[in-house]
Amino acid sequence: MAHAERNTESFTESVSNSLTRLKNSLRRHLSQQWTELTSPSFSVPTSKLPEPLAHHATEVSASKIPESVVTEIAESLNLRGKHADHDATDHKSDDAAQHAEESDYNFDASRHLPLGARFKPRGVFEDDWSDRPTTNKPWPVILIHGTVDTKGVWQELGTELRADGWCVFAPDYGKRGTAAMEESAVQLGAYIEAVRTITGAEQVILIGHSQGGLLARYWMRTSGHAHYVKHLVSLGAPNHGTTMGGILSPLVSNNLTENIMRSLIQHWFGPVGFQQITGSEIFAVFNDSGGELEDGVDYTCIASRQDTVVQPPETCFLNGPAHQVRNVWVQDIIPRANVQHQDLPTNKHVRAIIRTGLKKGASEATRKRRT
Repeated sequence: MAHAERNTESFTESVSNSLTRLKNSLRRHLSQQWTELTSPSFSVPTSKLPEPLAHHATEVSASKIPESVVTEIAESLNLRGKHADHDATDHKSDDAAQHAEESDYNFDASRHLPLGARFKPRGVFEDDWSDRPTTNKPWPVILIHGTVDTKGVWQELGTELRADGWCVFAPDYGKRGTAAMEESAVQLGAYIEAVRTITGAEQVILIGHSQGGLLARYWMRTSGHAHYVKHLVSLGAPNHGTTMGGILSPLVSNNLTENIMRSLIQHWFGPVGFQQITGSEIFAVFNDSGGELEDGVDYTCIASRQDTVVQPPETCFLNGPAHQVRNVWVQDIIPRANVQHQDLPTNKHVRAIIRTGLKKGASEATRKRRT
């Protein structure tokens, strides 16, 4: 019995040490992350916003990461550690460790909003349902945000595209992109159909960041409506999946045990977190269904060599003929550009690449119509 108690104490101490490291890393890295995501040059005074939108413009201070958020992760991981203490006289330490691991999979997404979805959105972007595409730019542009983000992330790019003459829309979907991809795809499909119906457009251009790019591909493949899409531009999309360490890289950098990494992914990103890990069943949809591309759809895949979330970053690229797929490293165009994964929708160099590409595509289409 004394041996069992010592083993249990050792296990509990190990879990406690891991949680302490996790807690410290979360506080440090999240502070840095959310500072980078908040762009003071594009902040909107809440006094000048309509009341329903005012809360969207609240910025997150670097030193204001809520203690409750960090603590909730730690406490959720420590539940079985408490059970191990209670049952020390009846179970060996390896049994307690097994219970601790099992607790990592008991997160009920229907009752808990994933932690990553609780932060204030970055930016404000509103749809203009009175807007209509033009003859030279006949395809509405639909901007699809990534995991734990909102359509507000498209504030700069959406505004610039409208100034360029494009008709631009952006949905919010899937509990800030944390719901299962099957659920989000249904919402995205309904939104695309609404845009087509209201604008009268036959086809749309989709621009998706991270999960947004993968979600667009998933919707095209599973819905049978790929013919509604003229062009898909993906920004750092995990088109072949990423690693657990990659998806967690904005949060923690220290070496965590696998079960703690799994819990963090589930609690922070929700059901869609594991769906973006290499080997998930989502990717079988593409692997088992005749290749990566949809007939008649043009693809542009933009990636950054500094991306630590999608690992390795070149897996953002798709395989296909040059006339259909354009794979672009940001640094091949702007060699000194330092663009992290979360920067891709907002970075000025990436925005310029997107705008130039769309302008070129529209010009080529106009030229073909005239010949």
